[in-house]
Amino acid sequence: MLARKAIAACSLVLSMTFSGNAATAAPPELLYGEQLGCLAMNIYQEARGEADEGKLAVGAVTMNRVKSKHYPNSICEVVWQPKQFSWTSLKVKYHVPKDLDAWVEALEMAELFMQGEVQTEVGDATHYHATSVSPDWMDKNQLIAQLGNHLFYSL
Repeated sequence: MLARKAIAACSLVLSMTFSGNAATAAPPELLYGEQLGCLAMNIYQEARGEADEGKLAVGAVTMNRVKSKHYPNSICEVVWQPKQFSWTSLKVKYHVPKDLDAWVEALEMAELFMQGEVQTEVGDATHYHATSVSPDWMDKNQLIAQLGNHLFYSL
């Protein structure tokens, strides 16, 4: 764990050092491998403040979409599909994690998904939203679980 945290910290520092600032740093998906980096960044951005179950559930939704015929078949294409995950529409060139502990945790969880070692409470959920919003697509009959501040659905 300590070695992984050191590697993650060095990678972030190096990416910022060569560019001069965080706004033009290399994207984490280039530093950690494209698919792993996209999944980790989605977990980090969407569920950073949640308990482990909530973070894993966000990862599961991402992976469930990759498996679905209704979505692209790569993690990065799913994550960057327009209007799917709110953080991807921010006007930021590169999304550089600022919370190192949360980033390392997201990377570790993403690795577990890549190895096929994750079981979650959300089954085949392909959608979720924060409890503070009510999106048009929401169907309470399809609700699978509430984990932390997110509701998960199989649509």
